[in-house]
Amino acid sequence: MGSASTTIRTSRLGLSMLIALTAVQAAGEVTTERGSSIIIFPKVVFDSQGLLTGQPIDTIIQITNTSNSLVFAHCYYMNAAPVDPTRPISEANPPRWQEINFDILLTKQQPTHWVVGSGRPQNPSDPICAGDPKNNTVTNRDCVNAGFDPGRVPLTPDPFVGELRCIEVDSSGAPINGNHLKGEATLVTPEQSAPFATADASKYNAIGLLGLNSDLNSNNSDFTLCIGGGVSAECPGGAEYSPCPETVILNHFAEGAANPVIDAHGNGPSSVTTELTIVPCTQDLENLERPRFTVQFLLTNEFEELFSASTTVDCWGNFRLSDIAFNIFNEAVIGTRFVQTQMKAPPDQSGFLAVAEEFHSQPGIERRAALNLHGDGKRIRADIIRIPEGR
Repeated sequence: MGSASTTIRTSRLGLSMLIALTAVQAAGEVTTERGSSIIIFPKVVFDSQGLLTGQPIDTIIQITNTSNSLVFAHCYYMNAAPVDPTRPISEANPPRWQEINFDILLTKQQPTHWVVGSGRPQNPSDPICAGDPKNNTVTNRDCVNAGFDPGRVPLTPDPFVGELRCIEVDSSGAPINGNHLKGEATLVTPEQSAPFATADASKYNAIGLLGLNSDLNSNNSDFTLCIGGGVSAECPGGAEYSPCPETVILNHFAEGAANPVIDAHGNGPSSVTTELTIVPCTQDLENLERPRFTVQFLLTNEFEELFSASTTVDCWGNFRLSDIAFNIFNEAVIGTRFVQTQMKAPPDQSGFLAVAEEFHSQPGIERRAALNLHGDGKRIRADIIRIPEGR
């Protein structure tokens, strides 16, 4: 999902100095635990045949209203699957960049959920979960679409790979700083005989952007959402939402390193690889103009040696770290089993958010685990989300 170019640089930096440099940065202001006004799911996948992912996969979306009042939200899927999913992405086979939007309504403290590949039709006679939980007779299938419908959630194309972002709005559809939305996504590899009984699953929390000064109504409720930054022509009132982080931090295994726990139990040889999913903070959903930006990597190994690399992301990026040029993330190159990687975008380009998945392999088995990443600092430049009027 984007070309990659890499430079390698190594040096030594004392641990105390590294800690000191990290400490001067303020904590990132995005959240994965608090109610927010914008929630972003960077990695959403539905691929029933495994054309893009190599195995069937689907995603369960969960969204909760954390308040004691009605909450409205407008949601957008962005599909980055190629036009022909049987061939690699190229100039002749570009990503679709198809936007699908819908509205949801949540009563006080209401959670809701849906399976991306199935959507959620609006049906007031949805059954409650069947079976007896005490006897373990309730299955995932029994609980599909249980509870109050939030409104019609549309089907996605098959395959679908991309993101979902939901923006809190009032009853007229105008954006507001309510900070009432929280979400989780579960990536599941289904059993062929029972689509909702998972053979494997990994889960991450949606990344939340907080509405600023909600009591003071700092949001002017127009369709240009100002993510951090100061006063400008596009943002005459300044920031309306918390800024994206200046630096995104991933602590991870080097590519191809062994998992010592698996090997210690005699189940090896094992290896670990990490997949990174990156989405821009800036997003023009009105004109579907996708930002192209550079991600700069600074790696620190266990000997406190530094390595650097970079890659280009075209709106939505999803790649194994081992795909970065020169194999800089591989254990043989980095020299240690564990690595800390700091990522940032140039100041004049879009900021970004990211999640990761680790894939732990041993003979005949591969298991996945999703990770939310840490954020440090805050971007000085505003990022802009532009949404269509009247939708």
